[in-house]
Amino acid sequence: MPELTHVYRQVKKILPSVRMVIVGKGPALSRLKEDMPDCVFIDWVEQSSLPAIYSSADLLLLPSRFDTFCNVVLEALSCGLPVIAYNTKGPKDIIFNDKCGYLVKTAQEMASKAIGYIQSGLQDSFCEAAIGRAKCYDADIIVNDLLDAVGMKGAIGGRS
Repeated sequence: MPELTHVYRQVKKILPSVRMVIVGKGPALSRLKEDMPDCVFIDWVEQSSLPAIYSSADLLLLPSRFDTFCNVVLEALSCGLPVIAYNTKGPKDIIFNDKCGYLVKTAQEMASKAIGYIQSGLQDSFCEAAIGRAKCYDADIIVNDLLDAVGMKGAIGGRS
């Protein structure tokens, strides 16, 4: 995760009081701990603990370029947490750029957007937009849209 380390260093240069928290573990963990010694590292957590973690944060940085659906993006948005992620399959389908998060192409852009967001005063509008975007992924809405698209709305289980 050299890109995350780059983002971290760039943000800390401009905003030295920023605290980064990394949740989970994987093969890059020991290297991240070495490269980012003042980060808070939280081991793997139960799903039920995630809303409290998301709700205590100001911004989620998703340094992966390979998550095809990105449950973490929807989980964060549903807690009012804006997301910065790479403009790749998954995040680009969920995040409304400049509304509830940012879609970026490079680690440098991720760092710049994080710094800009923290300094912007846009937190309230982004948080509100994040929750609104997450509501679009309600199961009933998705099923109704699918049934409508295939011409079966109202035909199954009394849904209308």
